[in-house]
Amino acid sequence: MTKIPVGETVASAYRFAFVELEKVTGAIWLPIIVLTVIDYFVNGTMLAARGAAMASGDASQLAPVLAGQVGYVFFALLLKAIIAVAICREVLKPLDRPQWLRFSLGGAEFRYVGTMLALVALVMLVVVLCMIAGSTLAGAVPAGGLAAAEKTLGMAALIAIVLSPVLIYLFARLGTLALPGVVLEGGIGLERSWSLLKGNVGRMVIVMLAVSVPVMLVYLLLYGMILGPDSFNPHLDLIGDAVARQRYEADIVRQTAARLPWLEGLNFILAPFIYGLWFAAPAFAYKALTGAKA
Repeated sequence: MTKIPVGETVASAYRFAFVELEKVTGAIWLPIIVLTVIDYFVNGTMLAARGAAMASGDASQLAPVLAGQVGYVFFALLLKAIIAVAICREVLKPLDRPQWLRFSLGGAEFRYVGTMLALVALVMLVVVLCMIAGSTLAGAVPAGGLAAAEKTLGMAALIAIVLSPVLIYLFARLGTLALPGVVLEGGIGLERSWSLLKGNVGRMVIVMLAVSVPVMLVYLLLYGMILGPDSFNPHLDLIGDAVARQRYEADIVRQTAARLPWLEGLNFILAPFIYGLWFAAPAFAYKALTGAKA
């Protein structure tokens, strides 16, 4: 059985994202600009609505904004599919030289959107099953103490934690190699990812952690520098004081809104490195498992 060469795959992904940054940037700069601009206005509207709702105590003001967020999520999903397919193609079918205007929207991109929606549906199914099981177990707990809803959520969270190794295995095997399967073989890629990763799930999880954790730590460090270290403080001491908690959350909303241009700029600058690593690593693993030739 062919095994994913973990070290070589991780090294190839980092080399592609950093040394060949020109290729990554050329493949995704236009969708990244569109995504950043739309994200700025959507997040700005959401933060303003949250601030107004907190000030007035009327949460119904958030309803129209939340409805708009649903449309934004699907549009952002499509843009990220364009980015993912472009990077995967650059690894599996590289051009002779960087092309500085690429905005492909075709079958592969729509199939990958279908793949992501299928995984989201699977996540929602797992959540519903955990809630049902949690509600059943919470009903078996003697009355008193926590409210029924809190007991249900607590039981559901406990079930999810107990099942987390199985869930990680399931989603890693179904999803991590779906992208290259979509790009080269058609379909939505879930079945291909499942078959390719037989005996390789642990190795693939290590690869994805190696290309995700370092860059996310850098992102969180810079995020904290922009918003201030207090943004990472959960303030558990305020749990029993609803008024103080609401005041603190309103302050966080105001700070985030004031620094939103900096936060969006951070997202824009790090996007080639983050997406370059996330979407290139599965492509290099796919090449190792299938012997695909560029």
